Amino acid sequence: MDWIQISLQLLGGLAIFLYGMWIASDGLKQSASNHLKVFLQKVTKNQFYGAIAGIVLAAVMQSSTAATVMTVGFVNAGLISLRRALGIMLGSAVGTTITVQLIAFSITDYALAFVTLGVLLFLMNVKMRAYGSIVLGFGFVFFGMGIMTAAMEPLQTDPVFMEYLAAISEQPLLAVVVAALFTAIVQNSAATIALAMALAANGSISLEAGVAIVYGANFGTVFTALISSVTASKDAQRAAVAHAIFKGIGVLIFLPLTSVFVAILPLFGGEIERQIANSHTLFNLVNLFILLPFCDRFAVWMTKLMPKKELPSKYVKHLDRDASAIPAVGLLQARKELEVVTERVSEHMFPHLLSMIEDDKARQQVVQQERIIDVVYKATYHHLQRIMENNLNDKESEEALKLLYVNNDLERLTNVMKEMARAMNKLENKHKMLNDWEREKIQQLFEEVEQGFSHASKAFSNNREEEALQVIYNNPKIQRMEREMRYEHFYYGSGSSSTVSVVFSDLMNLMLRIHQHSVNMSHTMLGMV
Repeated sequence: MDWIQISLQLLGGLAIFLYGMWIASDGLKQSASNHLKVFLQKVTKNQFYGAIAGIVLAAVMQSSTAATVMTVGFVNAGLISLRRALGIMLGSAVGTTITVQLIAFSITDYALAFVTLGVLLFLMNVKMRAYGSIVLGFGFVFFGMGIMTAAMEPLQTDPVFMEYLAAISEQPLLAVVVAALFTAIVQNSAATIALAMALAANGSISLEAGVAIVYGANFGTVFTALISSVTASKDAQRAAVAHAIFKGIGVLIFLPLTSVFVAILPLFGGEIERQIANSHTLFNLVNLFILLPFCDRFAVWMTKLMPKKELPSKYVKHLDRDASAIPAVGLLQARKELEVVTERVSEHMFPHLLSMIEDDKARQQVVQQERIIDVVYKATYHHLQRIMENNLNDKESEEALKLLYVNNDLERLTNVMKEMARAMNKLENKHKMLNDWEREKIQQLFEEVEQGFSHASKAFSNNREEEALQVIYNNPKIQRMEREMRYEHFYYGSGSSSTVSVVFSDLMNLMLRIHQHSVNMSHTMLGMV
């Protein structure tokens, strides 16, 4: 027996299968990405809506592993709560069974017809490319499945291989472990189950061994989610661990009852491949119905099991590298991160701008906050850059550009605030002070600038065009105020030293620059860029 040839054929079929899954998943994500925001709104209601959304999400992603990783990303971004995430993850396990049910159909002979149709759709026009990718991907899935099935046929006559399979069939726990490890490596439970179906179709393994492999394939999906949560928030880590516990509970419930389960499967009809596919569906449906009512209680248990340690929080709270592969989700995370930046500027920087005139601690606070925002700026920039490497539709491209512009304006605005702190240091170093008139004028301009930023922030966070228009309409008024104050200073501030006069003029100019960035943000939100 030519083991090299068989291995190459088997690995080649697996590679084509996985590549087909990736192409189909990419096409489905592109065609459905605009609906992900609606999906997020639905899951905020309760865990039952979350389960339904999870089923749809996994069907779109064509992978419960990817769907779970993405859900962990949602939790990490603060877009959904831990309780809702648990329902999504249970539902996503059911959603991915659709793929296995499709594979169970004996349509490998028509795989090349799917490939041909997919290529034709892909070449028709840009709008049809996503649908072409879906059909082409499934064509490769069926083609790869056919190659793997053909590769298994010679193994039926090999005594060593059959002895190994017999050992697995007699020890279901060993089959669970091997399948879990294999799934962790290929990061796709459907591929593991497809191999089991190919082996069972050739008579190499029994239905009982195939079902045990289904258990292991389901549990093997937990490893990727656990790895992706290592550097995530505490809630995201709880979600990943809860997902692993859910799968573990399912295996512990079904494993002792495997003989009963195997006896029931033929009642649903179909060949052995279909029975294995049905076992996958039933395993996840039963798991869903048993565990879904306990999601709220389970979230409380997870909070107690993994208490949050009071450590300094990370500056970047909502960005997830894995989510950048899914533009709609990555853009939501970037927007959420920038909303936090606007809150930081409003709550931790603007309140200190006037007190910087006399208080060195206030200046240090502004400088420290600017450093933090600079870190967030760089992370957000690279996150958006990764998103823009994907094939974005028009809406996603527009949103990505808007977020890039807002990110730049927020970073430059805080740089200007840091320059204000340095200007005040000049006065303190030379033991000079602003007079009452100068302070009054600075405060008047500051109030207008602060109000402008408040309007711009609301326009960005709440998509309120009237707030953005208010900033733009007030811009001539603020520019006129600055010119009048600068002109009056030649008269009322004539007694000031040259150092004070220069600093006063600098502060006027710097506040005008801050306001200009608020105007830029407003223009961006109105699409005037």
